[in-house]
Amino acid sequence: LADILRARPGSQPVTLLVGPDTGFDHSEVQAAQARGISIAGMGEGMLRAETAAIAAAVLATMATDAGGDAHGR
Repeated sequence: LADILRARPGSQPVTLLVGPDTGFDHSEVQAAQARGISIAGMGEGMLRAETAAIAAAVLATMATDAGGDAHGR
């Protein structure tokens, strides 16, 4: 996720789709990719949907803050 956020043009809006606790199924991922949506994860572990949403929002906010990047440096 951090790499995708850093690589996007600064003026491109960010929309985050957070799946259910069990993850998106294969057809949902294929449909998103067919629409040009970049697919990313946040590691090997499984997060609850509400935790994943907060973590993704924090990464996106850090990536869009002036002078910051998706790693907070």
